[in-house]
Amino acid sequence: MKKQLFGVLMSLLFISACSSNSDGIDSFTHLHGLEYAQTGDGFYVATHHGLVHADETGWNLMGEPEQQHDFMGYTVIEGEQMISSGHPSVQSDYNDPLGVILSEDAGETWEPIALYEEVDFHILHINETNKDMMYGIDVYNSNLYRSENGGYNWDMLDVTGMPEPLASVLSFTSHPQSPNHLLAGTENGFYTSSDGGETWTQSNANLSASALTTLDSESEELIAYLFGEKQGLYYSENFGETWQSLDFEVEDETIGYISIHPTDKNRLLIGSHQQSIYETSDFGESWEVLAEEGQPNR
Repeated sequence: MKKQLFGVLMSLLFISACSSNSDGIDSFTHLHGLEYAQTGDGFYVATHHGLVHADETGWNLMGEPEQQHDFMGYTVIEGEQMISSGHPSVQSDYNDPLGVILSEDAGETWEPIALYEEVDFHILHINETNKDMMYGIDVYNSNLYRSENGGYNWDMLDVTGMPEPLASVLSFTSHPQSPNHLLAGTENGFYTSSDGGETWTQSNANLSASALTTLDSESEELIAYLFGEKQGLYYSENFGETWQSLDFEVEDETIGYISIHPTDKNRLLIGSHQQSIYETSDFGESWEVLAEEGQPNR
């Protein structure tokens, strides 16, 4: 890493199977989402075997076994309301795929609200200002969907200009003040849309992002993990027109997730597809390793 990661490995707070709390974990697989909690402390990790809540007391699975799905496209809407997609728990009565599922109780319970048995959104994006405006990418069928009522109804878009298949889309966001203005990082560079995802134009063939998120609802600021002619964690103040390096790069890992703390914009979480999680409390000046290859460090 370009910046030295600090943080002494703390004694594990995780509770083993022989403990009184059977929901405590000491490892996880397939990191599919990473979000700070908007109520309470800590953060959430969407995994292959359920949603994990991590805070100073430990890392714990949310919900009963039948609610511990293989979450994809996991996102916090606001408060305790969350939305996701994916595949049902082996102990669930739901069929595969789950379509769009909603939780109103911070991940304790989930229910399908749309496209049940139809789609598996690997990317599910919510506009920062207009929470009713959502976008989903069904990678298996290579389709882009848009919802304008909070995920209850979806339109499959007739997309032109975006490289096929849509599995090549690695990151996706919308302008906070203009939900139809989109930016996507693909394997073939950055693409933009000004009409809500129907038509796309390649904006940069030599630069893209494996992870991308807006910083807040009032500005055009972005945080992205770039690759191509620039590599590592970058900040943009103009929705990706220009980029400033935050001098943070990890080797032999693919960063797929970035989360901004809801009340402290200096705090960022970054997650990799190799199941490592990093956190900064000073906007990238220093970092702590929270998990390495699926093994929590605190």
